[in-house]
Amino acid sequence: MNGVEEKRVGEALSVDVLERADDTVVAVTGELDFGTTPRLLEVAEPLAATGGALVLDLTGLTFCDSSALSALVRLHKVTRAAGGALCLAALRPQVKAAITMTSLDQLLTIVDEVPPAGDERRRP
Repeated sequence: MNGVEEKRVGEALSVDVLERADDTVVAVTGELDFGTTPRLLEVAEPLAATGGALVLDLTGLTFCDSSALSALVRLHKVTRAAGGALCLAALRPQVKAAITMTSLDQLLTIVDEVPPAGDERRRP
């Protein structure tokens, strides 16, 4: 599979998938709210269900509401149930604050940047 998978919901959200040797990175850009969260789940939930390492690159995430936080918990549960691991990377301060205020930082793995990888394959 070659190319980049890019899913857009209006101009509010884009979701790009990058398959790498050791993990899959899902880059989320824009606003994640009640209207756009289903699109993230449509792309990321099947990846979470594979049981591999899934990294959500939230560098470009500018806003998240309670439905977005619920989706992150859902992805965490699906990934864990399949024997994998979910990691949230590169959170902006406002997104990190929402996660911290709800104590989800106690459940979710959060890192400062997307872990480096060698072999990268962009999904069509």
